[in-house]
This record gives sequence, C-alpha cells and structure tokens, in this order.
Amino acid sequence: MNIEKMLEFEEGFREDPYYCSEGYPTIGIGWRIGDKDQPLEDFNNMQMCKAAALAQCKNETYLLGLNLHCVIDYWQDLDNIRQCVLISMAYQMGIDGLMKFKRMLAAIETQCWNDAAHEGLDSQWAKQTPERAERQMKTLLHGTWSEYE
Repeated sequence: MNIEKMLEFEEGFREDPYYCSEGYPTIGIGWRIGDKDQPLEDFNNMQMCKAAALAQCKNETYLLGLNLHCVIDYWQDLDNIRQCVLISMAYQMGIDGLMKFKRMLAAIETQCWNDAAHEGLDSQWAKQTPERAERQMKTLLHGTWSEYE
C-alpha cells in the first residue's frame, strides 16, 4: 500500500468531470478543476486516463509531503503510514484545512494516538465523510494499512 493507492481507494477514479461531495468540479483521482458549483459543461472536452490520474496524484502527494515537512516540525519522526494519513487529509482539505486540526496534530506530536484519532473524529470533516474519517483515524491509531486491505 502507498499514498496513491490509498487516495485511489478513497477518491475513486473517474475519467470524466464530476462534482465532488462539496460541489467542486473534479476529475481523475479527486483532482479539483473548477470553482464550487461551476457548470460541468465548462469541462466538456476534458478527460483524464487512469495513468495520467495516477501520475497527477503521485506528483501532488509528493508536493504535499514536501510542504507538510516544512510546516510540521515532527514530520520526519512519523512513520510512513501516519505521514500518508496526513497527506490524504491535506489532499482532501488542503494543507490549511489540515492545520485547523490543532488538537489532533498536538496529540500526534506527542504520539498519543488514541487522542489524535478521537480529535480527528470530533470534526466537521468526520461528519462530512464519516467512513473515510473512520478508516483514516483507525490507520492513524494503529499505524497499519489494515483498513485498506
């Protein structure tokens, strides 16, 4: 398992534009391509094959990881699986959205995984995408890919 496979599982893949759950035009593996409620007709000629979607996902997650390394002091102390959870959250909500999880991030810094998972689930994000939040917080808690196998 790796971050791209995790995101493909969470986001799914679509070669044609569609609206994500928040109303943004999206394509590929959860790649936002327009403004909220922008008509899908604006993207009539757009398609993305799976290989291109995976390449886009890999590039974006690499950049997110680099950026998170710059804003989370203890990033290098996290194992790969927990880094992937944070990258996935940032992929879905943006880095600014992830950084709003102050209590969860503080618990992660001290490796209080129960508290971190609890804080992640006590959020608007968990209400909007409950199954994804549950899977990701279990992954964060246990430090294993078991929720994705």
